Amino acid sequence: MATKPGWDVLIFLLKVLGSSVAIAGVFKTVAPRLPIPATDGVGLAIVLTPAIVLGGFLTWRLLQPLPPHAQPRRD
Repeated sequence: MATKPGWDVLIFLLKVLGSSVAIAGVFKTVAPRLPIPATDGVGLAIVLTPAIVLGGFLTWRLLQPLPPHAQPRRD
């Protein structure tokens, strides 16, 4: 079934928004129950972990070879 142009973007944004709300709800209800001590090391780990994970993922993607259809043309 074909959709109108722009509807795909709207559906994608609604999925992202719904996922964000669900994750926020889980954090709001579950996170206060976790026994995490309030120390400098824990705070630093919580702040730096997303950046380290994203940096690792992007580095991994950078080191992957490009598929043949994505290779630059040599005309």
